[in-house]
Amino acid sequence: MDLTSETTGIREELLRRFKESGERERMQDILRNKLDASGWQDRVKDRCQRVIHENTDAIDKLTVDDIAESVTPYARSSVPEDIKAEVLEEIRKFIYRSLPETGN
Repeated sequence: MDLTSETTGIREELLRRFKESGERERMQDILRNKLDASGWQDRVKDRCQRVIHENTDAIDKLTVDDIAESVTPYARSSVPEDIKAEVLEEIRKFIYRSLPETGN
């Protein structure tokens, strides 16, 4: 088995464990709560409303996908760094707990 196939297999197994263990849902809940507490959701909602208001002349043609496409870059870039770091650290911990012991 080559390194790419092995890496893909490990990644798929970790993702399966992440989902089956309930860790994915737990992390989503943590992220959702932290984003809400930081005011991030309100800022994204405001941005969505701004996109709608800026497109009132074409409101009948504006779709949810159009709004999402417009707002997503802002939403991703505006996640507070401390929240990103905390979630990434929790994911790292899960990965380390889930990897098989190597005798090194």
